[in-house]
Amino acid sequence: MKKLLLILLLLLILGGGGAYYYFFMLAPQDESAEPPPPPPPDNRFVEMKSLRIPVMRGGVVVNYVVLHLTLETVGPDNEELTRSLLPRLRNAFLTDLHGYFATVSVEDRLMVKALKRRLQIISNRVLGPGTVNEVLIQKAFKQKG
Repeated sequence: MKKLLLILLLLLILGGGGAYYYFFMLAPQDESAEPPPPPPPDNRFVEMKSLRIPVMRGGVVVNYVVLHLTLETVGPDNEELTRSLLPRLRNAFLTDLHGYFATVSVEDRLMVKALKRRLQIISNRVLGPGTVNEVLIQKAFKQKG
């Protein structure tokens, strides 16, 4: 009787281990699982020469605002378009920011978020929407004039 009980217990343990292996280790993959995430976008960065904008008060240059910018684009086509129109974009940035700093006080500190938003709008106007994902301000500082 003890041998029979021992054999039955051994078969029960082996059956449980086999069932565990079958249901959990060899479980078929769910066909409706989430598809793999799309590949990350092909971000490309276009560096610009430093922008040095004079701040005028009463017809006299009191400060210069210096900006080091990098433009983030996606894909080689947008990068090529951005590089080819970089002189036009630089001119648009300088023209707009010259007028902007003539009306805004730069005595305390520069408003980087407002500058980024303004530069993004200008880049969309010059290059077309979606060409530049983001205008990255690497450095922004004032120099005494």
